[in-house]
Amino acid sequence: MADVDYWSRLAVVNTSYGNRFSVDVYLVRHGLTIWNQQRRYLGHTDLPLLPEAKKELAGLRTSLRLIQFDQIYVSDLARCTETLDIIVPEQAHRAVLDVRLREYHFGEYEGQTYEMLQHDPKYRQWIDDPLGVTPPGAETFSHFSERIEEFAEQRIIPYLCKTRRSKDQDMDDHNEVPKMLVVTHGGVIRQWAAKWLDGAVFNTFMPRPGECLVLRFILSGGELSAQKIDD
Repeated sequence: MADVDYWSRLAVVNTSYGNRFSVDVYLVRHGLTIWNQQRRYLGHTDLPLLPEAKKELAGLRTSLRLIQFDQIYVSDLARCTETLDIIVPEQAHRAVLDVRLREYHFGEYEGQTYEMLQHDPKYRQWIDDPLGVTPPGAETFSHFSERIEEFAEQRIIPYLCKTRRSKDQDMDDHNEVPKMLVVTHGGVIRQWAAKWLDGAVFNTFMPRPGECLVLRFILSGGELSAQKIDD
């Protein structure tokens, strides 16, 4: 994870794109659960964080302490709401729960491990083509992708348009890039990156529990794009 000085600089950085067109979205994967530790598929099963997760998230809490988020969204599952309470305790009460931020639903593979499933032909087909093959009883990948894109269309784009109108009315308000915090799941962050970040591939991009990815979303000509904020 980036050092504290980096996050402090990011909290006050200006953007060449201008406030009217961009927002920095802080995508945080929830902290560690027992199934993460056991390498089990964890989708909609509502597990809490492990007791040690609070200590592991302390560094991220320190990193985010200087940032005032304009909007906060969180998956409704316990591991995400608990993570939110740990990393931004003073701001957590402003968060909006959104079920579209839930992890992929793994169906019959929920709670299973690779070792348990490795000889299942259907599982092998899914492993070879996770975007085209749906596990038994699971969510289709197209539905998973569509709900994530719907979130962006209904949360990020309207916010950018509102911010732009506000700045047109009062350009002297402030010169910081608006900031949004989204506490969600690994698969969701992977899909965000694959959809909007050049060079990112869903199958190879995997944030660790408690990791934060910052994407600067830009609205231009009605189209949404993103770039990674590097440390």
